[in-house]
Amino acid sequence: MIKLIVSDVDDTLLPESTMDLNPEYFEVIKKLQEKGVIFVAASGRQKVSIKKVFAPIQGSIAYLADNGTDISAGDFVESMKFEEEDYVKLAQDLESLNSRGFTYMPSMPDWNFVDEAREDFYQVVLGYGCQVKKVPDLKALPNISKVSLYDPDGIPSDVEEAMKERWSDKMDVCIAGSCYLDFTKKGCNKGKGLEILQKHYGITYEETAAFGNADNDISLIEKAKYGYAVGNASDALKKAAYEVIAPMQEDAVLGKLKEILAEMEGKCE
Repeated sequence: MIKLIVSDVDDTLLPESTMDLNPEYFEVIKKLQEKGVIFVAASGRQKVSIKKVFAPIQGSIAYLADNGTDISAGDFVESMKFEEEDYVKLAQDLESLNSRGFTYMPSMPDWNFVDEAREDFYQVVLGYGCQVKKVPDLKALPNISKVSLYDPDGIPSDVEEAMKERWSDKMDVCIAGSCYLDFTKKGCNKGKGLEILQKHYGITYEETAAFGNADNDISLIEKAKYGYAVGNASDALKKAAYEVIAPMQEDAVLGKLKEILAEMEGKCE
């Protein structure tokens, strides 16, 4: 029986960078919780933003924020961060792309940081409901857990491939939505965060369901027997999934949650 359900947020539950989740999700999640199911929100967003999305139930769910590097379940809190030397070298590399219009956003639990010269990107990040600071030198920041390279027109394949070639020996590098390329310390991702929560709760792979849409969700669904890709997911995620369901625009995850709930209620009759 499923005891833990974890879901990505942007383009899995609601459109990218928006805040209004179909309120029916809250009702169904509450009913699943009454059956003993733990619900986890997993996202590249910071925890503050995710909590705003899930405001009516934010105190009763667990979180894998910043691509799983910021883990929170009640009093249980854990985080993962870059080695400082690696972060500085990565930041220098990413700044070499500034002339092409790129910028990047370092993150630590509960805070995002942007270049003070990029007001346009600052406004984009505010749209996610995040806590964000403008700073003059992104390279000087300590205790960074995730870095997101940003291009409003989408990350070109040549940049993605070049960054993976240069950094994949020390970092997890993956597309997160069309406009972001995310970097975390090697092995520190949504899947690792889920593994930590599974151990914390004493829940197995066989008792876990996961939902996602992007390449940064592959590690997540690989840790769940029931790994679902929404219909608008990347080809790589669909290939890794247990099942491909309808797209986010049709509230596909809500439909699958209702199916899981109905099966549980049927077994209890």
